Amino acid sequence: MKTIVILGTGLAAAAVIRQTMKSTVLTRSDTRMIVVGPSTHFVWPIAMPRAIVPGQLAEERFLFPLGPTFAEYPADRFEFVLGTASALDPDARTVQVALNDGHVTRHIAYDVLVIATGAASRDDIPWKALATTEDTLAELRGLQRRIEGAKTVVVAGGGMTGVEAVAELGYEYARSGRKQVYLVHDEDLPLSSAALPSVRKQVRAELAKLGVKVIPNTKVTRATTTADGETTTLELTAADGGTRSLATQAYVPARGVVPNTAFAPARMLDDRGYVRQTATLQAGGRYDDVFVIGDAGSLEANKAAAADAQARHLIAALPLYLEGKTLPEYKPETKDIFAVTLGRSRGTGQMGSWKLWSVLVWYLKGRFLGTDYADRVAAGKRTLTTKFE
Repeated sequence: MKTIVILGTGLAAAAVIRQTMKSTVLTRSDTRMIVVGPSTHFVWPIAMPRAIVPGQLAEERFLFPLGPTFAEYPADRFEFVLGTASALDPDARTVQVALNDGHVTRHIAYDVLVIATGAASRDDIPWKALATTEDTLAELRGLQRRIEGAKTVVVAGGGMTGVEAVAELGYEYARSGRKQVYLVHDEDLPLSSAALPSVRKQVRAELAKLGVKVIPNTKVTRATTTADGETTTLELTAADGGTRSLATQAYVPARGVVPNTAFAPARMLDDRGYVRQTATLQAGGRYDDVFVIGDAGSLEANKAAAADAQARHLIAALPLYLEGKTLPEYKPETKDIFAVTLGRSRGTGQMGSWKLWSVLVWYLKGRFLGTDYADRVAAGKRTLTTKFE
């Protein structure tokens, strides 16, 4: 019996699990699948900048139980292991898994391994799933309570997540004067320099309309919280070396992610900690039986669209690998394509050298942030762009 082991149950993994079960595992008598993940629920990351605003999204619109989907598969061909990969031995073809009960470690042998463990937020803010579903909900609810009771809210980080989050907070609170909302970021304009200047300038202008106070060319270098947890004093350091303090009752860092790859041996990782991917999404070298997709991999930036595209490629390629056929190469997107929501009625973005219309971004993304189809993504019945059933 050949065993396909998939590490992860998130955006990159969901469709691969279901479609591989349907097209391969359940059509072959010699194959089974084991899925390893620490959470009982799928977290829809695209909605999280709005979910942090109290009262905006019911939890069932961005949090979906995995149990009902996994229960559809026969127990002799499918197993879900609730735990976290703690060590990988690619030479022995085994994964060590620390089970969620905290007392047992299990070793799982594989014939094919798919690493789709994603990435984690640097500051334990639930932009992505935390260690367990319980941890994600606890942190989210705690953040919502702090925001609800705050007079001043500070978001740190000018990337897409920080911009979308501060715009949601501005739309809800700052434009009406209910709370002061700040964005602290370390460049002249929000978003990265890869974005068109016109797009970055529009973000700045839209945030100003929402009443968000933007502090550019500045980093949060220290955050000190009072003993009662009520107030956090931020030390802000400007590019010219000057410092100032800013007090807040709700500090919301959005300072990027780190890959969930601590279990992998160093020889499989690049200097940033990502698992090296070949053009066929394999780990390469002696480890062609290991595939890597999504935010844990080295090939593309941490974007939902990249995870989506890699998942779709692997769904088609994995059956070919099992049949011993030549694998097609994955072709990363060379154009910068993204859409940024700016509150609940505006947006911007780009497709290559074209700036996207605000109304288009609102219609395609901003209205629902994908919550109108996220349940089907969680079940593996579609990706961001492709419906399977």
